[in-house]
Amino acid sequence: MNDGSLRPKLEAFLADIPIAVIVRDAARRAGRDKTEITALLETFINETYVTLDVVEAHLDRQRNILEVGAGLCLFSLFLKKEGFAITALEPALGGFGIFDILRRIILEHYSNIDLPVLAIPASDLNVSEHGHFGLIISNNVIEHIPDWEGALCAMLGILSPHGYMMHACPNYTVPYEPHYGVPVFRRLPKLSKKLFLSADADEEIWDSLNFICHKQVRRFAARQGLSVAFKRGLIYQALARLQKDTVFRQRHQGLVTKVADVLDNIGLLGLLRHLPPAMSTPMVFEMRRTSRIV
Repeated sequence: MNDGSLRPKLEAFLADIPIAVIVRDAARRAGRDKTEITALLETFINETYVTLDVVEAHLDRQRNILEVGAGLCLFSLFLKKEGFAITALEPALGGFGIFDILRRIILEHYSNIDLPVLAIPASDLNVSEHGHFGLIISNNVIEHIPDWEGALCAMLGILSPHGYMMHACPNYTVPYEPHYGVPVFRRLPKLSKKLFLSADADEEIWDSLNFICHKQVRRFAARQGLSVAFKRGLIYQALARLQKDTVFRQRHQGLVTKVADVLDNIGLLGLLRHLPPAMSTPMVFEMRRTSRIV
């Protein structure tokens, strides 16, 4: 396992990122506004802390690790720098062109870190080409994969016999879409888009969503003979994060922030710790090959 908290080391790593240089280069290559690119980069930097919170207790330098949907590869670069055997997978599919440019610039800047990067869809993973991994992780990725069950099956195919997967994604049982901060009816995505998405919103992310839910994950695990364990208290953590994380709060302006503020002001926010995972979003679940289901 890792030797103590990695948070201070991650903070130092992220603080050293030459944001101005990266933004300048990305703006020149993509022909996009620097302010827009800065906000995007800062969002991904901020989310790196969330990924660490999800997986830190499971990190082990003796395991081969695969980060699926590594985005800008910041988290994978950090872990590789810290001596973890990690591979990043990022196909950059479906309307994420600026992501691809930013990732290339970041990888160029950190070319001294020998990070393996797979530019393939998760469904193309196979043991003959990619070997086995003891830990497979993802954060806010599964909801963007159209055939998420096929992708999870491919991940299982490269999982070592005693390995496991940790995935974090929205649970659309709860009628809230976190990328846009709007309500959503998962069975009526087109109507939800028409009712709740602003006219000037970028629709590409919405169109990539599969609206996965807790029940679907449980059913998939049962069909595959897998154990699945869901982390509790995540809706509380998400709403509590709105009270202290300004970048996160900026992305979720609207009804959910007002609800969080009201619950916090009247002292009821803590009660959400006890909500069952089926009623919470996001969801973090662990899958492994074992008959024991938690």
